[in-house]
Amino acid sequence: MRRLALIQLILFAITAAVVIPFGINYVIGPQAFGETTAVYAQMDDALGLTVGTAVTYRGVSIGEVSAVRLDLDNGGARVDFTLDPGVRVPVDSVAKVGMGTAAGIQNVDIYPMSDAEPYLQSGDRLAAPQDQQPPQMSELMLQASRLLENVDPQAIQVLGTELGASFDGLGPSLASLIDNGAVLSAQVSEQAPTIAELLGRTTSLVTTMAGERESFPRGMLAARDVTEQLVAAGPTLTAIAGSAPATITTATELFQRYESDFGVLFGDLSTVLPIISDRELALRSGLVDIPFGLGRLAMIVKGERADFSLIATQGQVCNYDAPRRAVGDMAPAEPQLTNYCPPEPNLATRGARNAPRPNGLGLELATSPGTVIGPPVVKDPILLPTGVEALQSWEALLHDVQNGN
Repeated sequence: MRRLALIQLILFAITAAVVIPFGINYVIGPQAFGETTAVYAQMDDALGLTVGTAVTYRGVSIGEVSAVRLDLDNGGARVDFTLDPGVRVPVDSVAKVGMGTAAGIQNVDIYPMSDAEPYLQSGDRLAAPQDQQPPQMSELMLQASRLLENVDPQAIQVLGTELGASFDGLGPSLASLIDNGAVLSAQVSEQAPTIAELLGRTTSLVTTMAGERESFPRGMLAARDVTEQLVAAGPTLTAIAGSAPATITTATELFQRYESDFGVLFGDLSTVLPIISDRELALRSGLVDIPFGLGRLAMIVKGERADFSLIATQGQVCNYDAPRRAVGDMAPAEPQLTNYCPPEPNLATRGARNAPRPNGLGLELATSPGTVIGPPVVKDPILLPTGVEALQSWEALLHDVQNGN
């Protein structure tokens, strides 16, 4: 019995020796088993930093802000940092105050200029130039507020009304124009080799023009001089045109002689119809939705201001179980042409596959459906405040803080 108790005691001691250090490290952090490095930065503006703000190096958390106070001797503010044991930061590094998350939570990110020694030691100063600090949230909100104040609500109302009126009633006419394009599309298809040759020659011409780009300004100046001379000789040219009916008659005969060839050329353009007709539903939908959307745009004007509201909701999304590529991997990747999102209610999808087409043409070769993940769409979305309202709330908060409220 005594031997069993001794063995149990030894096992308990070994377990405690292993578990306790891990527990301390988990609760306290890396500083539990080493000496931290205390550095500071001299800044013209602390930019809202507070005690406990995270400090990162190359995106990895290495410490936090330990103190922020006014520096009456040197002017500005002094920010103290506590870095974890074992962290080696080159002395030529620069500290920049940014937003660590999309929610606007600040952090201090250290950017190294090199990886070579010497490294920061306790008591060293970390550079934090004010001209290298990124724009802060308050500044961005102020600029957004000024931009919105410069928007004329009346101009937006007039623009929306005029655009809506311009498209109103044109749906049947445009749809008829699309339907009658079948002949044009077929003719273009028959003349595809000729068009391809023409485009190839155009490419060569553009390449040649690019090589002669330095001579273009001189050519444009010469063209301007010629145009000015033609304008000055306008009465003379008018008299010549009026006294030369024979020339006009000859030109008319020339067009009449090749009338059949012109007819064949324009008739060949019917080749484009298959391309357009396959997307008839999408075009019809656009012709209906565009006037409606423009009409709704005019309704945002209330009184003498434009009421912009953003409704953000989180719904389900389509996810593909595909391997992630490493950052900087520039190797060619094989596209996954069989992936698609199965149509479901309240599932927002984008891409050419989901465009409305007849006979399900958008889902051809779609054999690998994605997985629908995420919570369903909320019934009561949250209205985000406008830029002006957010700025007013921010100024009120700063006023309360400055007055000790």
